[in-house]
Amino acid sequence: MDDDIPLRWLRAQRALDLRPTSSTDDPDAAFSVIQPTELTDPREFLQPRAVVLTVGVALARETSHPTTDDDPFPAYVDRLAEADVTAIGFGTGLFFPTVPGSLIQAARRYGIAVFEVPRHTAFISILNTVTEERARRSRREQEGLVVTQEKLSAAAVRGGLDELLTVTARQLDAAVAVTDSDGRLHGHHNRTGQSAVTVAREQRASGVDDSDGRWRITQRMTPQGDRFHLITMVAGHPFSPHDRSVIKHAAGLADILLQRPAYLRRSRTELNALALQLLLGLDGGEQSMGRVLDEASDGEGLVRPTVVAADRRADLDRAVTAADQAASHTGSHLFVTDLPGTALDTASALFLFRGTRAVDAIAAGFGDSASRVRIAVGEPMSWNNVTLERVQRLETAARTLAPGTHVGPYEAGTDWLEQPDVRAALDQRASETIDRLASAEDGLQATLATWLRSGCRVATTAEILGVHRHTVRSRLDRIATICEVDLNDPVVRAELLLVSVTRR
Repeated sequence: MDDDIPLRWLRAQRALDLRPTSSTDDPDAAFSVIQPTELTDPREFLQPRAVVLTVGVALARETSHPTTDDDPFPAYVDRLAEADVTAIGFGTGLFFPTVPGSLIQAARRYGIAVFEVPRHTAFISILNTVTEERARRSRREQEGLVVTQEKLSAAAVRGGLDELLTVTARQLDAAVAVTDSDGRLHGHHNRTGQSAVTVAREQRASGVDDSDGRWRITQRMTPQGDRFHLITMVAGHPFSPHDRSVIKHAAGLADILLQRPAYLRRSRTELNALALQLLLGLDGGEQSMGRVLDEASDGEGLVRPTVVAADRRADLDRAVTAADQAASHTGSHLFVTDLPGTALDTASALFLFRGTRAVDAIAAGFGDSASRVRIAVGEPMSWNNVTLERVQRLETAARTLAPGTHVGPYEAGTDWLEQPDVRAALDQRASETIDRLASAEDGLQATLATWLRSGCRVATTAEILGVHRHTVRSRLDRIATICEVDLNDPVVRAELLLVSVTRR
């Protein structure tokens, strides 16, 4: 059995000083339990594959009985054989100086191992040693099970059902297939020449089968109404309790992957309804949108629009990932969308946070990625008041910042840049300067914008763009020539910064 311990392990424990009486014992013999007993007929109390410990006190009385000369040991061994005993540990030095030869000979006929337990080895020490070994094996098995379960969970997250079945088959050295109650195949993985597909399509309930030299096991998953799925394993070996635990875990993961939770289905249905209503221009579009966006609101129905701008797409992607991880830790969802790109090759996105979130808390939610982006946080407002004009003002405010900084709604002070007269002047100056770079070599517009936003630091610009500092200096010389400006003039720099941050 799977939880039996090899007899050779017990005899190898030197501290017990157990002494075998024969070298012809079965090397594969194993025992299930240690049972000390002094009964001459302990059959009804013995478990199968037990190791019986005795000092022969009752048998010693029979050998010294004045009315009989019969040897009690052959009959005693006969009774132990009926109880399917694996071995006899005979204690010497108390009633018998050595192990009786007749006991050894009788045990040999049945293939029962016999070993001597010297007087200085207490039976309780044997019991304790076996108990400690069982505990150690149990801990090791549990640790192995946890490791296997972690591998299955990672596979399910990484590659869905196909990856889960592949790793499960590898861990159990068995073929695996997943079917539904109609016999339709949802996934499978063959292993060591075995296939579980045919067997799986014939199964409709949980069960175990070991016919034809193949072992089969089927685990039924959670029913969804009249419909359910089953996972079937086929192997050339029996399934241990450890294997069965792994199969149950794999079935649970497959169940999650196959049967989407109800709340996900409801959310998907609402999104589908919103898409259809927007497509058809139905009046219910705002109502459906409200059901989706209300989750982003606080208790008063307010959100904080926040624009995050970056000089590189990769930096913005890392900021989105960090914000999503922070949201998952609080059990909420992320509301984010990319904003249209600009001629300056920057990347920016709009986030909606709950209105109760403080500006510093929002910035902290982006973790280490905040050091590479610019963050402008708007004032709390109802989600239906978040207009494109407000978002564009936040985007302009974000672009005026240095990397790694953030501002709130009352700090940026960039609304004046959106005034018509100011925008007209900036657009005119843009046509005279940075718009000339559109037809020039690649990288000049991005280099100028990054250099201006980074405080005109060449080293920082080079790091952000991933180029050498000499390349940045060379591009700046080209920019100065094409735009006909003096980049050493701080007024020119300020002017070009305002021009660049207002380009859309």
